[in-house]
Amino acid sequence: MSPPDSSPSFLDRLRRFDPTVLPIVVAALVLVGAVLWLLGRPLPPPQATGPDPQTAQQLTELRTGLAQLQGRPAPAAPDLAPLREAAQAATARAEAAARQVTALEQRVAALTQELAARPVLDPAALAQRGAVEQLGTRLDQLSARADALARDLAARPTIDPATLAPRSAVEQLGTRLDQLSARADSLGRDLQAAGTQGQQRQAAVDQAIAAAAGRIGAAEAALAARAQAIEGQAGRIGALELALTGRLAALEGQLVQRAQATEQLSGRIASLEGLAQRLAALEGRSARLAAIDAARAALEAGRPIGQLANAPAPLARFATAAPPTEAALRLDFDAAARAALAASEPPATGGVLDNAVSRLSGLVTVRRGEEVLWGDAAAAEIEKARRALEAGDLQAALGHLSRLSAPAKAAMADWMGRAEALVAARAALRQMAAG
Repeated sequence: MSPPDSSPSFLDRLRRFDPTVLPIVVAALVLVGAVLWLLGRPLPPPQATGPDPQTAQQLTELRTGLAQLQGRPAPAAPDLAPLREAAQAATARAEAAARQVTALEQRVAALTQELAARPVLDPAALAQRGAVEQLGTRLDQLSARADALARDLAARPTIDPATLAPRSAVEQLGTRLDQLSARADSLGRDLQAAGTQGQQRQAAVDQAIAAAAGRIGAAEAALAARAQAIEGQAGRIGALELALTGRLAALEGQLVQRAQATEQLSGRIASLEGLAQRLAALEGRSARLAAIDAARAALEAGRPIGQLANAPAPLARFATAAPPTEAALRLDFDAAARAALAASEPPATGGVLDNAVSRLSGLVTVRRGEEVLWGDAAAAEIEKARRALEAGDLQAALGHLSRLSAPAKAAMADWMGRAEALVAARAALRQMAAG
């Protein structure tokens, strides 16, 4: 029987192998796969929104209205859309990256907790481990049996080999033991190779995790830089908003001042319009009075007065015809008076006494005031009319002549008609001048 081998047996190697390495290796592989999947996944495109259209429209309308009131073109509104879009895009990307990092951390923590709570082993490794344990058990049994046989053989006396079992059976058992030992050594080498590969994979996983941590740190630095840039842009936007607010307040103050000035100008314009209307009325009245004065001068001179606006009938009749004058009426009064006196004398058909009385009444006139008691009444009225005409009172002269008898009036009808036309024309002129 061969002496026992001093090298470590397969069972010793198997006992030295730590079974907890397998769950760690599996967890590391799962973690690396999750990190690689998350890193290879494309980021969602940022959703950028434009500025508030209602606010931009109100600002534009307010600037346009102020510019129209000031009488100058409206200033162009500052283009804040690119700054707001860039800020919103950076904010959206930062929020998306933060959400992804948070989700990745949560998922890694969940995987770590799950792997720590429930280790996952490879079924093939478990099957090999069970087979190795069975082989070890059988080897122990065979070793114990071989030791028992050796002790039994040593205790027994020498026996003739011919009476013992064939040596070939013992050699077959030794061969099988050698095969089992070789197989156990192979399984040990496989387990060592698996441990080495697990360590290499663990190192690769550590490197991948370190690289991922580096990338995450770079992403955090980039996010911090972008956040600082966004804060700077927010400061600029705030300063711009403050400037715009101040400018709008100044423009509103100017607008109030312009409105007050406009109200004052409106009041002055209203007063000026009233003055203009009064001036137009005065100009119209002055022109009308000038036309009336020209018509009065033409009427006194005996010339046609021409076309006069809104002239009454007594004046319109002398638009193209020459009117009678007071001087001409004075010159023609004596002839008309003689004709009236002749027409007022009674016919000489009576007796001598009647003729004498008639002659005496023509020579002697008895009055009581303005009333003729005895004598020629026509001569008295004609004399009164003469004195009134000489005094320039043509209306009074016509009043005296209106008391004549019908024959006397008929004799002076032409003179009285011309005098009445002149009096009516003068009265119409006075009425137009007063109106």
